[in-house]
Amino acid sequence: MGKYIDLRCDFGFKYCMSDPIIMRSFLNAILEGDVETITDVNFENVEIPRETSSQRGVTFDLHCTTQSGDSILIEMQNSCQDYFKTRANYYVYRLLDSKIEKGLEWRKMEKDIDRIIGIFILGEKMTDINKALTCTAECDVKTGEVFWDRHRKYFISLPSFELDIKDFTTKDIWINLFKNLGNMENIHPSVVKRADEGLLRLIEKAKVGALSKDDRAVYEASLKKLADEMDMEEHGFKKGIKQGIEIGKEEGIEIGEKRGERNKTIQLAIGMKAEGLDFNLIHKLTGLSLEEIEKL
Repeated sequence: MGKYIDLRCDFGFKYCMSDPIIMRSFLNAILEGDVETITDVNFENVEIPRETSSQRGVTFDLHCTTQSGDSILIEMQNSCQDYFKTRANYYVYRLLDSKIEKGLEWRKMEKDIDRIIGIFILGEKMTDINKALTCTAECDVKTGEVFWDRHRKYFISLPSFELDIKDFTTKDIWINLFKNLGNMENIHPSVVKRADEGLLRLIEKAKVGALSKDDRAVYEASLKKLADEMDMEEHGFKKGIKQGIEIGKEEGIEIGEKRGERNKTIQLAIGMKAEGLDFNLIHKLTGLSLEEIEKL
């Protein structure tokens, strides 16, 4: 285990990035030139429940709003998905749908909706997302001009990024820390010299040695889950899903995905239990019942 928290794992991502000063620094770096300088960040509910039995609910990793009313969702995605662009659009439009009042009379709208921005940090390469940072919008196909500016999507591909230590921006520092912080024994002095308040705060908060006993146990379990996800990807999980689609077993894929998620949760709980965490805390973090936890 390194000296700094790995931001790619679920605990590390939410533990560090749920700090408003750190998040403000991150957003200003990534969204520079697209939005006005962000001075205030408020964190919002990450759940948007489904409205019908046939509709999917959505739970974001992090969701916040800025002082100007922009809604921003931030997702960390470590396992490769063939149609991740579709999933990203679904997330953005579900958030958009939640912002529009039901029964709205369009002709009575006094102003357009606030903007919605999705930031998707990719720990693995996704289909046709090859640049370190890709920004998309709804544009005129012929001219490339923005047709509707109420949403943006940013895809940050960590495998595609390499830090040029001689020429880098605050944006580069942020992407580099997401990619390498968990494995960096020391942060290059030039990075610290260029860091703003939020980055310095992140470097301090991300010290593994500063974690409480309970937080460290959860972090270690989250690291194991991340390693299992990467290992599963390496050993043909993606290939197995493709084969299932080819033979038309859509129901089996859905069931398998649900079982896979439950197995990950159980493994996480087992790790927490082995570290001696209180059962009520494990219940709160995993959603498993106390009876289930006791039987593990």
